Amino acid sequence: MNTATIVAIVALVSTFVGATIGAATNYLLAVKREKTGRRIEVRHHAIELKRAARLIDAELMRARSAARICIEERHWWSADVRELSTEAWQKYGDTVAPDLSDEAWFAILAAVEAVENIRSARGIFIDQRLGAHPISDAIAARLVPMLSDVELGRVALAPLVYGSPLVSISK
Repeated sequence: MNTATIVAIVALVSTFVGATIGAATNYLLAVKREKTGRRIEVRHHAIELKRAARLIDAELMRARSAARICIEERHWWSADVRELSTEAWQKYGDTVAPDLSDEAWFAILAAVEAVENIRSARGIFIDQRLGAHPISDAIAARLVPMLSDVELGRVALAPLVYGSPLVSISK
């Protein structure tokens, strides 16, 4: 073989080796970028999920405290205190929904409904100008299942808020 042919073969082989190395490097970099992108996505989702769960839990905690005041002290919480709300649930419910079991989802729905019912009961009581009167045993008894629903909702939300289930959130 002459020198020109050998040079041509060496150049051709070098081109194939260089192209293979370049393609393999690009492939490995693309795989690494994809893994990094997925890790960032998962981390971002975890942060958003925890933020949403904590804001919803804060609403449920306020409702829990309000219901306890009504049941244990037999009066409505002060008007100066922030009104009960389900605003965080309305805003972030779709963020937490995919990460909840069916059971947890229904428990939180019941808790949110209980918050609305507690707020509504206070509104009716105040509208009837009975705000200065103590809460009757009958009204307090009606609030007990609502408090229970709120507590069960908090327990269902706990794995997203704290990373593990709450053992007990009562007193």
